[in-house]
Amino acid sequence: MSMSTFKLDTRELDKIVREMDGNKNKVGKMLGFELEAEAKKRAPRLTSAMSNSIYTVTKESDGYSAASGAAKQMNPQAETQAHPTPTGNVLARVGPCVNYAEFVEFGTSKQAAQPYLTPAAEVVFQKVNDGTYWRKLVE
Repeated sequence: MSMSTFKLDTRELDKIVREMDGNKNKVGKMLGFELEAEAKKRAPRLTSAMSNSIYTVTKESDGYSAASGAAKQMNPQAETQAHPTPTGNVLARVGPCVNYAEFVEFGTSKQAAQPYLTPAAEVVFQKVNDGTYWRKLVE
């Protein structure tokens, strides 16, 4: 599975991390779960297996077992694959674990793209970059 990578302006993030006693992992985990929720809302739902397969993995937690089980409950033929545990500066990995998710997101020669993860990331990162997300944390 190929993965999309998104970058965000970390100046605001660095400020918030300082205000949260420097707990960068906590902020990364919170953003991961925010992205997971947004992606689940946007995912196409033929069987709901793909939306159920979207999960977050951080250095401290891994939702693969629950996501894989939920996906297979909706579609017993679904093949799943775990995301690697984040290392280095990567704080969280978010996405579906079903093997066909990439084809849904980007399309194929026979099927139009139905983006859900990319738009979800754009929404979450816009909230981060414009300060909307942080206001709810400090209020």
